[in-house]
Amino acid sequence: MHAWPWLPMRAKTILIVDRDLGFVFWLGQILDAAGYVAVPARGAVEAAEIVATLRLSVDVVIAPLTDRGVNGLVKTLRFASPGIQVIALGGEGDSSVPGRYSETVWQGPCRRDEAAKSEWLGLLYGLDRSYATSASRA
Repeated sequence: MHAWPWLPMRAKTILIVDRDLGFVFWLGQILDAAGYVAVPARGAVEAAEIVATLRLSVDVVIAPLTDRGVNGLVKTLRFASPGIQVIALGGEGDSSVPGRYSETVWQGPCRRDEAAKSEWLGLLYGLDRSYATSASRA
């Protein structure tokens, strides 16, 4: 995959799914400020409706994989975009991430503080670098 210098790169679209709208909008503001396109949703059904209505190409999903409907949403999004990355929300040390995702899911912090902000940005920058490295090997 070759990036042409005269074509602008599309900002990564990140779908944030969680029942805690305060968290969703807090994280969305951080990601928007960092140059990502953050799309908030209260649950899997709402997220699927937003993606379908806006015909979004989603690059990253941030969601609690244990919430009802989220696994189906991730499966559907992966069918449309096999390279999609997933960040699981859960409590500290949460071992509830389903085994079938364990190799392709990263764990994100659920706190809302300055340290968590840095962790989120570091995690996403790391995903960007790992994706660029794997794409250059293809």
